[in-house]
Amino acid sequence: MTDEKSKVRDLRNGDWYWISKVILDEYGSVIQPIGIAIYNCLAEFSNQDGFCFPSHKTIADKIGASVSSVQRGIHQLIKLGIISKKRKRYHNVYYLLKIDRSDRPNSNQIGQSDRQFGHTDRSDRSDRPTNKNKEKELNKKNYEQIKNFKELRSMLAEKMSIGGAKIKSIDGKKHMWTGQRWVAIEDT
Repeated sequence: MTDEKSKVRDLRNGDWYWISKVILDEYGSVIQPIGIAIYNCLAEFSNQDGFCFPSHKTIADKIGASVSSVQRGIHQLIKLGIISKKRKRYHNVYYLLKIDRSDRPNSNQIGQSDRQFGHTDRSDRSDRPTNKNKEKELNKKNYEQIKNFKELRSMLAEKMSIGGAKIKSIDGKKHMWTGQRWVAIEDT
């Protein structure tokens, strides 16, 4: 008997993607195999921000379905609130939406029994900051950069005014003559 070593999948190489368990647990019977295949295809194409833009033909070729089946499946996924679609220039952009068990439709309405006792819902536990928190952080950084820029511009204007630069107030704002035009240097 030969001692063959089994290869265990390595998630570090990037040849994988993940989908939420809610897709299968709560929507599987509604979206059926074609919807699951389409969602998996979109998940594979998606970047870290959760969006992608494959054509209907690309998806159809990838999952072995017709283009019209893909169109119907995408429409159903949008209707259920699993994905969203926006038109950008020459292509559709698909966004994989976050689906929490608390946001899911009533399980009796879609033909699923309630969760088993003892099942821990981990769908909402994430160490990563939410989009709202990211947005707040970016706004704060942008505000600080603008504030720093205004201070630097004001300091530069003061230093240039020592050397004889022309400064005057126009509509309550200080302006400096650059040699060609008046430029606002500080808000008052």
